[in-house]
Formats: sequence, structure tokens, C-alpha cells
Amino acid sequence: MVLEEQGVDIADQSAVNKAVGTDDLFNDDSTKPESSWFSFDKVGDAIQGVLVMDPFETETKFGAQMVYVVQRADGTEINVGLKKLDKKGNLRRNVQQLKSAAVGDILAFRFESEIDTGMTNPAKNIEIRIIRKMS
Repeated sequence: MVLEEQGVDIADQSAVNKAVGTDDLFNDDSTKPESSWFSFDKVGDAIQGVLVMDPFETETKFGAQMVYVVQRADGTEINVGLKKLDKKGNLRRNVQQLKSAAVGDILAFRFESEIDTGMTNPAKNIEIRIIRKMS
């Protein structure tokens, strides 16, 4: 809408590129949005925030994950993914603990320790804390 108000024909890609100041946004690293996914890279990594929507399940190359969208104190919304099932097909402990979480609760996640699984990569022990919203 703003470009049209400036007299730019938005159907003309070269005119839009000229008005925006770049020929191809994919060649400009400054236009790449930050990831909205939290990554538990090293022991001690943690995030907390208000649960803003019901958790949902998604399938990844590593199996099913539960995704919790939390809003940090600065207002940014971050996705926190936790593996849903253990090797036996049972709900993982931290996912089980979060079944009672409701929108508005404050959730905290912390990479507490690594667990040797006998595989190439160790498992990540993610501790959970919940503060229930006031009714």
C-alpha cells in the first residue's frame, strides 16, 4: 500500500526493487529474519515466558515434537520444541508435565544435563517449571 501511494507500480518487480533499494532481498543478509525457535545448545541454556497458545504437535525428521509458543518479557514470541515420545513410545516426562499447562501460564525450560544414550549424540535433559495464571 505504501509503495502504491508513492506511485510505484507494484506489478512491476524492477520498479519495486528500485523503490525498496535492493534488486533481490535474498542477496541481502540484513533482510533475513531471526529464528523464532529456541535452541538448547549447551547445558544451562534456558528460556521462560507466558504460554500464548495451546501447544501443538509437529512431525520432524527426529520424530514427533510438541511445540510451546511462549512470549518473553520483551514481547518476542519464541517456539520451544520438545521431543514428544521416548524410544518405547511413551510420552517423555517433560511433555507429560506440561499437559496441564494452560494459555497464560508462565513456563520455564532449562537444559539441565546431557544423558548418555549409547548413541552418537547424548539426550538433552530439559527441566520444566510452571507458574499457573491467576484465575
